[in-house]
Amino acid sequence: MPTLQILSYVLKIMESTGTPTNATSITIDEQLVCSINEDNNTNYTLDVIKKATDKCLAHEWLETTGAGSGSKYSFLRVTSKGFAVASSKNKALEQKKSRTLAKKISDYIEDHKGWFLLLGFMITLATFLIKSKWIS
Repeated sequence: MPTLQILSYVLKIMESTGTPTNATSITIDEQLVCSINEDNNTNYTLDVIKKATDKCLAHEWLETTGAGSGSKYSFLRVTSKGFAVASSKNKALEQKKSRTLAKKISDYIEDHKGWFLLLGFMITLATFLIKSKWIS
């Protein structure tokens, strides 16, 4: 779900305009969907973005400002909780991108250690079978 993309989009607006959280609001519409898709190179639909917005509202990452008589997807702003989540996730992604090659390889091995254990077991088993045939 594009919950992080929605929060990151709000942060991007805040940083580009220099406005605080309480003065920045968004409305979930086709224009916002197009902006999120362009920024993240994705193909989300309005319905998917609305479902992600519902999740953000449920976690209290977004809230309605009450400034308008539109739907629940109008005049939304990020809460301090949502700001912290988005900032933390953005920082983690930035750190992940800036890893060295050795760290990337180490992380890949750590993420796939089950496969490496299986491969090691298969090599050990093959070696044992080969040696047992040559000894006999």
